Amino acid sequence: MPRNKTLLIALLLFLPLQIFAQGNRFAKVDQEVVQTATVVEPRLLKMFSEDFMIPEDQVSKLVIYDLSGDGFGEGDIARTFPGGRFYIVTPGNRTQRIMNEWSFGGNIKFTAHSSDPPEVFESAPDSVRAMGGIFASLLRGLRRNYKGTPIKIHLEQNDGVTSVEMWGYSPELMKYMPPPENKVPEEVPVMKLIYLEKTVVDSVITTGLK
Repeated sequence: MPRNKTLLIALLLFLPLQIFAQGNRFAKVDQEVVQTATVVEPRLLKMFSEDFMIPEDQVSKLVIYDLSGDGFGEGDIARTFPGGRFYIVTPGNRTQRIMNEWSFGGNIKFTAHSSDPPEVFESAPDSVRAMGGIFASLLRGLRRNYKGTPIKIHLEQNDGVTSVEMWGYSPELMKYMPPPENKVPEEVPVMKLIYLEKTVVDSVITTGLK
């Protein structure tokens, strides 16, 4: 495939969504989370650059995008840094064997049906209970403030900044509802009345003289 055509395909895939009009009736604008692998080790950078036929002289980082979601390999796209150029990859046998060893690892996914209470996830096994607690809080807020489907949410926290992005939802069904107040039972002073009942018995002793 000619190089200019390769770059055109790559740019179309990664152009910011803002370029396309949200109200375009000829296209549905959406986005997906794509798995990536970042290569910075000099020996591997040299190997991948030669295998992918990247002509750039200086490549300090290579980011490979798993576009199909089936693992890294042929047909995926690599982006060079600092050049910022995109290349469709066709790995050789040795490079593909290395890529086959890459796995996301450690990812946890919770799935809740509409009838599942959030408390279920707060009772998850100890190994994932913290993640279940985060999902339970998100589930409560979502069900309280959005009464429709579908909706897509991406949450990210990095370098002291937490960001959340929402899309694909119906704005008219998004209505703020404050969380329920946790009312603490009011302590009413209780006066305890203790009745002491005392019985006094008068004993009369009669003595008589014979």
